[in-house]
Amino acid sequence: MKIFYSILVLIALNFSTGLIAQENCTYEYDPSQTSLEWTAFKFTEKTGVKGKFDSIKVTGKQKDKSKFGAVKSIQFQIDSSTVNSGVPDRDGKIKKFFFGSVKGNGKISGSFSDISTGETGTAKLNLRFGNSKTSVPVNFVWKDHVLEVTGTVDVVALGLQSGLSKLNAECNDLHKGSDGLSKLWPTVDVKVVSTIKKVCK
Repeated sequence: MKIFYSILVLIALNFSTGLIAQENCTYEYDPSQTSLEWTAFKFTEKTGVKGKFDSIKVTGKQKDKSKFGAVKSIQFQIDSSTVNSGVPDRDGKIKKFFFGSVKGNGKISGSFSDISTGETGTAKLNLRFGNSKTSVPVNFVWKDHVLEVTGTVDVVALGLQSGLSKLNAECNDLHKGSDGLSKLWPTVDVKVVSTIKKVCK
């Protein structure tokens, strides 16, 4: 009986210790573990061209008792001049003819709203560039402490119709597919992957 009682005490102590440790843990957004990848499309057959932005500034609440709370209030600002497709010549044209078609500081600002609860769900990605605003439906999934967000942005809604036309004209031959037609699509897929840091004291 004494042995049985001792086992129960040990189990209770381990359980209570686990609760205390859990209560002292926080989740933090980690910019060094976050990436934003975009995929633009050219040719009639819609061939993808991937890239990223090298400068993303994040503000807002970035620490919480839950991993959901650590990211739901985040706001961000992307410097469009840091666009990086891996081809310097192409990047220069994107900056000049595409993003350069909109007056302003060249920053894309954004936030999330209408976030559903759970390990998978939907939200709205609210973007602003120059004087144009748009809200984009996105999907998200949590894989343990890793958050993945995906969606599709219509650049025309961000005031980039002129920039799209100028870039396509500048790269006319490079955007010709098997049918001989030059095509640059107005939709861009975006993917954000962020590992949320768990800190326990």
